[in-house]
Amino acid sequence: MLPQHWFDRLERRLHWLAVPGLASFLVGMNAIVWVMTLLRPAFPRLLVLAPLAVRHGQWWRVLTFLFVPPSTGPIWTIFWLILLYTFAAALENEWGDFRFNLYYGIGVIATAAASLVSGCSLSNMTLNTSLFLAFAALYPDFEILVFFVLPMKVRWLAWLTAAGLAWSFLWSGWPARWEVAAGIANYLLFFGGDHWRSLRSRLRAR
Repeated sequence: MLPQHWFDRLERRLHWLAVPGLASFLVGMNAIVWVMTLLRPAFPRLLVLAPLAVRHGQWWRVLTFLFVPPSTGPIWTIFWLILLYTFAAALENEWGDFRFNLYYGIGVIATAAASLVSGCSLSNMTLNTSLFLAFAALYPDFEILVFFVLPMKVRWLAWLTAAGLAWSFLWSGWPARWEVAAGIANYLLFFGGDHWRSLRSRLRAR
C-alpha cells in the first residue's frame, strides 16, 4: 500500500473533495439504472462510456458509465448489487471517505482516460472488480457462498479473478486490454508494492 504519510498529506489538503457515503450512492444509482432498464431497455445506451459521443458534447458519460449494471437476470443482478455494496462499504469503513474516494476515483479517471485515448467504449466491469480485489486483500479469510451453497474464502476467489483478468489482458482484443489495465490501476497503486515485497521475501527465503 502507498505510504501512510502520503495519504495523510493528501487527506489534509484535499479532504473537502471526498464524497461521503459514496458506496451507498454508487450501489443506489446502479439499482435505479437497472429498474429504468427494465422499463426502457435502450436506456443504458445513453449512459455508457462511448468516446465519440463524449467528444460530441455528451460529457456526462465519463461518470454515468459507473451506474450501468451488468446485463444479467433479476436474481443475479440483486446478488451482484449486494456484493458490490458489501465490498465497497467495507472499504469505505476501513479507509474512510477520502481514501475510498481516492481509490475509486483513480480507477474512474484511468478508465475514462483509456477510453478517450484508445477510442474504445469501456465498461465499469474491471473497475468494480478492483473493489473486490481490494476487499480480498484486506479481508482474505472472509467467506462467500459460491452459487449460494459452497463456502469459499475470498482469497481464493481473488486469485481466480486475477487469473481471469490476466487471461483477458493477454488473449483478448485491445478494448479488453485497455479496460483491464485501467480498471486495476488503482489496485496496483494501493497494493502493488505490498505484493512485490511479499514476492521478493518468498524468493529470498527459497
